Amino acid sequence: MTQENKATRSVRYRVLPGTRAKARQLNRLAGACRYVWNEMLDQQQILHDTARMFGAKPPSPTYFTLGKSFTELRGSNGHEWLKELPFSVVRYTLKHQADAWQGFFKGQRRRPKFKGRGCGMGFTIPEKVRICNGCIAVPRIGEVRLRRRGGNPYPDGIPKQAVFKRERGKWFCTVSYEVGCEAREDDGAAVGVDRNIGQCALSTGEIIRMPDLSRLEARKRRYQRRMARRRKGSNRRERTRSKLARTHARIRGIRSNWAHQASRRIADAGHTTVIEDLNTKAMTRSAKGTAAAPGTNVRGKSGLNRAILASGWGSLEHHLEYKAGCLIRTAAPQTSRTCHECGNVDAASRPNQSTFRCQVCDHEANADVNAALNIRRQGLARLDGEGRGCKRTKSLLARPMSRQTGGGLRQAA
Repeated sequence: MTQENKATRSVRYRVLPGTRAKARQLNRLAGACRYVWNEMLDQQQILHDTARMFGAKPPSPTYFTLGKSFTELRGSNGHEWLKELPFSVVRYTLKHQADAWQGFFKGQRRRPKFKGRGCGMGFTIPEKVRICNGCIAVPRIGEVRLRRRGGNPYPDGIPKQAVFKRERGKWFCTVSYEVGCEAREDDGAAVGVDRNIGQCALSTGEIIRMPDLSRLEARKRRYQRRMARRRKGSNRRERTRSKLARTHARIRGIRSNWAHQASRRIADAGHTTVIEDLNTKAMTRSAKGTAAAPGTNVRGKSGLNRAILASGWGSLEHHLEYKAGCLIRTAAPQTSRTCHECGNVDAASRPNQSTFRCQVCDHEANADVNAALNIRRQGLARLDGEGRGCKRTKSLLARPMSRQTGGGLRQAA
């Protein structure tokens, strides 16, 4: 018997307001959220800078404290127009600001910034989302139609939250559904995944490559250079900016689609999926250094950083967390230099980027597939019994293995 669990799935729709009046109301609601964000941010920055000036600890705003300030703002003179808009929708904007401040104080994010007129246009319906006959009810505005190719993939799901966002003059809505999913039975199959620039290799021998985006990337750079030459505020600059935004959106869509399809193929290859525990933030850190100690090969390192970030390692890992039956993260060092057959570790076994040729046993294979096999072996060593005991909703973080005890691996003499 399989046990049914609750999970959250998000579906993105195109929003069709239907009339110009409703489109103006959507823009007004999004503008009110932006206004409240900037007003509350201005107050918090004054308090933060004042406390720093006198050597005191800056206040840490929460959703509750910001909500109280919003209630006072809504009832003050000159802000009566806020009462015409849905209270919960506008106030929920401060939930995002509170999270941004908390991340800033923990050192995980930068300081929150003000939002411009064309930046971050959107709002969130936090609760009581009503969807019927392909239409969603927006508080105090009415119903607007949702459109998606293929319809709703979760017709029995319960809508919990809806996020509206305006992009390139069009409205989109991402609805989060609570759906029931059956726990996947463990069939004993496991697959290792080696992530590389522009591709990922499986221990089954399959290599999943990203689509070629060189033409779109060249078009993006061309529009960026053209936009830099245009005068700010001119119509030509605005047309170039629109073309650049469309190109960005197309690249983003292709990468997102590849991450979804690749993660599905990996999850179907085996119940247990083993990946490397990569610190992408540290790997893509700038090499320019400081004025006193400048870095070397800065231009080459910046190109490598862009290629790593464009490969979508984080998106692929995020999708595997809920698609795979069991996800294990294992140590990454030396997996690409280790022979899967004899366990010899030698950098000379990699004569080039794609070939692995062991210097001891003459085993030859694709370098990425060989690394995926090593990753799979390290992951299975962390499971109880024969690759079982991993829960569906929990990822295991494996500690680095000792080369003396990890599957008979030995260092080259």
